[in-house]
Amino acid sequence: MVSLRIGIKLSGYLLMTLAGLAVTAPHRLLATGLPALAVPIESVVEEVYQRGMAAYEAEQWSLTIQEFESILRNGYGAEVLYYNLGNAYYRAGHVAGSIWAYEKALILSPGDDDIRYNLALANLRVEDRIGSPDIPFIIRIYRSLRENFTPGEWLRWLSLGLFVVGAGFALSRIAGLRLVAHLVWPGMVIIALLALVAVDSLVTANRTREGIIYVEQALVYSAPSGRSTRLFELHEGLKVTIIEEGDQWYQIELRDGKSGWLSEDQLRAL
Repeated sequence: MVSLRIGIKLSGYLLMTLAGLAVTAPHRLLATGLPALAVPIESVVEEVYQRGMAAYEAEQWSLTIQEFESILRNGYGAEVLYYNLGNAYYRAGHVAGSIWAYEKALILSPGDDDIRYNLALANLRVEDRIGSPDIPFIIRIYRSLRENFTPGEWLRWLSLGLFVVGAGFALSRIAGLRLVAHLVWPGMVIIALLALVAVDSLVTANRTREGIIYVEQALVYSAPSGRSTRLFELHEGLKVTIIEEGDQWYQIELRDGKSGWLSEDQLRAL
């Protein structure tokens, strides 16, 4: 079952408090065809969102996509909006659109199991299977842990840790509690580790840009020109890393290290 979301930020623009969630028996599986939940959105956006919700419940997927995308074009974004948009794209048979929307939702809420489930479901329909180079087990575990939280959430954990250790240090000094004093130094080690992870998460988020192949078949070239050597083809829904942007071209890299250029109309950046 989908857990109800009680508070959502509209991509840094608008903080929403959810009240009176009005969807009965919401499901995480796409099979029900219901949105994750109904969300009141302020002013101008509200009417468009409600039209999209009505179209969703009527299984008018093209209209749903049109309404939700118009909200995004106006600069608003929220995890639940991307999630419902992903469901609509999936139902409409648009694999790339569903993966793009679920990836956007996952950026805002990396620990959401329902988003991860639907994203994995959509990725089963991606034709390309790109293998990754062998990565040591400990690094895979670390990356998995790091990606469970946003950079902001890691900073909040760091702040909480600093507060707890600071309070413990003050208590050990004022009350002379030896047990608390012995726990301060291990706490400082944990704080240092949290700080390293928070910084790494921030740097990775700012340095790494990705995108989704948004056409059935994308042609990748050796240079930002259709007259250059054609290197290989990619298919819709595949996530790639964006290395550089040229004049209407993206230089991309695959998980196996292959790279090349494709025109910007073949990719939708995350």
